[in-house]
Amino acid sequence: MEQNQNLQEQGKLLLPKLDVVFHALFREENKDLLGALTSDILREEVKIKTTDKNRYVDIEEAEDKLGVMDLRAELENGAHCIIEIQLKHCESEPERILFYWADAYSRQIKRGDRFGKLEKTISIAILDHELEELKGIEEIGVKWQIRDELTGKRILTDRLELIIIELPKARRKYREEPDNAICQWMMFMDNPNESEVIQIMEENKNIKKAIEELEQVSGNEKLRRIAELKEKYIRDEQASIEYAQNVGYKDGYKNGEEEGIRKGEERGIKKGVKEGMKEGIKEGIKEGENKKSREIAQILLKKQMSIEDIKEITGLNKDEIEKIRQDH
Repeated sequence: MEQNQNLQEQGKLLLPKLDVVFHALFREENKDLLGALTSDILREEVKIKTTDKNRYVDIEEAEDKLGVMDLRAELENGAHCIIEIQLKHCESEPERILFYWADAYSRQIKRGDRFGKLEKTISIAILDHELEELKGIEEIGVKWQIRDELTGKRILTDRLELIIIELPKARRKYREEPDNAICQWMMFMDNPNESEVIQIMEENKNIKKAIEELEQVSGNEKLRRIAELKEKYIRDEQASIEYAQNVGYKDGYKNGEEEGIRKGEERGIKKGVKEGMKEGIKEGIKEGENKKSREIAQILLKKQMSIEDIKEITGLNKDEIEKIRQDH
């Protein structure tokens, strides 16, 4: 434990909320650890039967450079469970979560199979931000199902279950309920190097085991290199978005104001401001993302990383990377 604490105090443990770290930590060999996490989130004892190995055969293969790769598991009671970590805001997020649930649900049967074969499917979405749609809901681990509008108590089917956990809310809740198991896991997921997590691992044997496993994972130099690049990319993209929003707001307001004045109507002013802001922000974000991707590609080329690895990390295509190589 003393060695783990030193690593935490030095801030050297990788962040479990990064997709490649999450998958390395809760891999097939660690089904018991994944079962402990899932049990605490669902507030019922469950055991993992199998996990989808093909989704993390290679730690460098991520479906999204910003961390939108889900982990799928089948429980011993027959239910299917998907866990995903979303590190950035995206449009229509509740609809996206429902879409991924529907994909996992429909994969259980093939054309011609009976619908009765479909098992309960649980989607657990861990978000590094708060949803506008859940504003005012401070409870952690709320289960969303299809219920009737009259009583709100009758469930149409138990096959659908969504759980959305927002890390900022979990951190706030932990201050009020330090013994809350879900909050303890989220503190670990968010930043295992914090002093609070040292205290948590002394009380929670499952998180202590997770810390010990994370120490081994963090010692993988290849994984550490990819994780650090992903974390840097996320920070840079967030900075680009904030910059683009500021610039886009100003330019959009100006464009919108001019359009509104030209029409000479209050309705025209509102519409022009809105459309101008939207276009300005969109262009600013696009320009900022491309600039950061090219900067990262330039650094990786100097380190003699392969074209395929650079494509995976930055999202640039081969021609774009070759041009950067020639220019520098």
